[in-house]
Amino acid sequence: PETIHVVKEKEAIRILGAWFGNNIDDCVVWSSQLEKIDSALESWERSNPTIQGRRLIVSMVVGAMTQYLTTVQGMPKTIEKQMIKRIRKFMWGDKTQSPVNFDTLLAPRTEG
Repeated sequence: PETIHVVKEKEAIRILGAWFGNNIDDCVVWSSQLEKIDSALESWERSNPTIQGRRLIVSMVVGAMTQYLTTVQGMPKTIEKQMIKRIRKFMWGDKTQSPVNFDTLLAPRTEG
């Protein structure tokens, strides 16, 4: 029937928020999430948040926007590296050396 769509090889289909298909590129699946995160972080940047505010924003924006897809799909290492770059850029701007170790930044407040 015309109403049935059969997905071709290397073509992804979205089912309940996750992407499925044979031989799909996992990085392509994450591209829309990366764009949404970039847009949200740019929007928050305009409010000139404090360092504590930035930490909370990263937790709310990056954490919330990636949690479900990471759970159902997994996150490729290349995407993880891109996320870390985005977080560092949002936290420290164009500074080449971060004032706080990244692992300390991600740790609970009681530990860092």
